[in-house]
Amino acid sequence: MVQPELSQRQRTILKLIVQEYIRTGRAVGSKSLIERYDLGISPATVRSEMGELEEQEYLAHPHTSAGRVPTDRGYRYYVEYLLDDARLPIPEQITISHQFRQVEAQIESWAKLAAVVLADMSGNLSLVTPPRSSVERMRHFELISLRGRVVLLVAVTQTGMVREVILQLQDEVSQEELSALSQRLNPEIRDLTHEQIRRLAPGASGLASFILEQLADLLRLTEQEAQTEVFAEGLDYVLQQPEIEGGPNAQRLLELLRGGAILSLLLPQLQPGDDVQVIIGKEHRAADLHPFAVVAASYGARNQVAGLLGVVGPTRMPYGRSISIVRYIAQVMTNLLRDIYDEAEDED
Repeated sequence: MVQPELSQRQRTILKLIVQEYIRTGRAVGSKSLIERYDLGISPATVRSEMGELEEQEYLAHPHTSAGRVPTDRGYRYYVEYLLDDARLPIPEQITISHQFRQVEAQIESWAKLAAVVLADMSGNLSLVTPPRSSVERMRHFELISLRGRVVLLVAVTQTGMVREVILQLQDEVSQEELSALSQRLNPEIRDLTHEQIRRLAPGASGLASFILEQLADLLRLTEQEAQTEVFAEGLDYVLQQPEIEGGPNAQRLLELLRGGAILSLLLPQLQPGDDVQVIIGKEHRAADLHPFAVVAASYGARNQVAGLLGVVGPTRMPYGRSISIVRYIAQVMTNLLRDIYDEAEDED
């Protein structure tokens, strides 16, 4: 953690340089600061303070410009000590809440929407993982007769994930028989893992045994997919940033998104918690992420399940805006999950 050893004047100048660089993407000189802000000091004093900030590695001096740009250390100081209160405006909170009320009440639908909203509001790449527990457990299932021997199996896990599969039965079975079977089996398989459900199959009758095997397969597949599943939106926003566009960092980001590789790099460094985490540039353990900043938060319900959501962009990121968006949407997702678990408890 950077210690706040800067003078008040240095803090003011660093804050303004970070804000100007985030806003314009251009190196900031003493003249532009004097012209834009009423600092009450001479350009020479500003240059002297900027030089001191550069010596302490809060600022860097690009070879092609007379101005300065923030370093990772400068951004970190800004986020920790200089950032104004990051709260999302009430009208935007209302708009987001309304959007979530308009979609189907399923975890996947919420996660996909969260990714879209995060990307559109932050102007960066968003990442959202569905909530998961260390072991998936079954909540309930339904069997729906489609035609003849064709049946739709719909299974819902305790994390709210919905899985569907079309089955071909050996014999035609009526909807009444299918409903009776699901009503009989649901109390037996509630809260069980895929291994526990599979152990029930050998002792069940023909159709019941077949359905139990299918449920075990669906639950196991859900666990496997949860390890790498991520909803990503807003890639175009990042690729259009001047630091990324057409350069090696664009290709690097594309490669990280393939197969969920970016998750394997981020997850070990992100810890479950109640607040937003910010990782800037070379603070990332993985060198492939050094050109980027990440603002992320976990969301979940009663320590039973947890997901991750956040935004990825160049280190020249509007941190206050990103933090406020991530924090609010994480809270929305947490509240939605809690509602699901409250409903599940009421059914017990």
